[in-house]
Amino acid sequence: MRIEPEISAVSVVLLGSFNPAIFTPAWFGLQGLLPRAAVESAELGVAHASVTEFAAEWLKLGVRPDRFAAETSQAPLIRVSDLVVRTFRELLPHTPIEALGINREVHFRVLSVAERDRIGRKLAPTEPWGDWGRLIEPDGAHGGMTSLTMRQQRVEGRPPEDTINVTVEPSVRLGSTGVFVRVNDHYTAHGNGHEGGSVLIERLEGEFEESRERSESLIDQVMSLAGGQD
Repeated sequence: MRIEPEISAVSVVLLGSFNPAIFTPAWFGLQGLLPRAAVESAELGVAHASVTEFAAEWLKLGVRPDRFAAETSQAPLIRVSDLVVRTFRELLPHTPIEALGINREVHFRVLSVAERDRIGRKLAPTEPWGDWGRLIEPDGAHGGMTSLTMRQQRVEGRPPEDTINVTVEPSVRLGSTGVFVRVNDHYTAHGNGHEGGSVLIERLEGEFEESRERSESLIDQVMSLAGGQD
């Protein structure tokens, strides 16, 4: 039986230099990036010179001086990419942007703690740890894998600084039988200087769907480890 995520989200994260104070629901509405209904129903968490956070219908947005993050958990997921592209191509094209992350996160549930621990043991075997490995043999009580990150470098057809990072951990949201998987597809400006921001926005528009599909495949690979015996 195919496992489906219980909680999932896609986010686009930019690293650079931003003015959090301008990124209010009203500003997005004034610029035609969010409809009036979304602006009027927005839940404003923080609006300050150093941080802005709000939720509006399908969008969660958080901005700090060095980080802009837009997230959605509702289809069509490409809306989050479209909003970021329009914001920084049409309205703020000169914003310094140094890096881009297209991120996919899911939490899924397995049938038991033992099954969750089998996934951890497949990804991070305890045998190579010798006697200590036997002491942390996963049984829901004595330990095991708490976090594992795998990284791909020198991604084909991309700048050498780009990476794809997959993290697997016990879920803090689904309790003892939950598993959390995060795929971070990290894009760099790669020495493009002042043009780096526009280059990254072009890559976001052109590669968002490819990145999302690759992330889904990697997450499916982890979820396929559930079920069966060692």
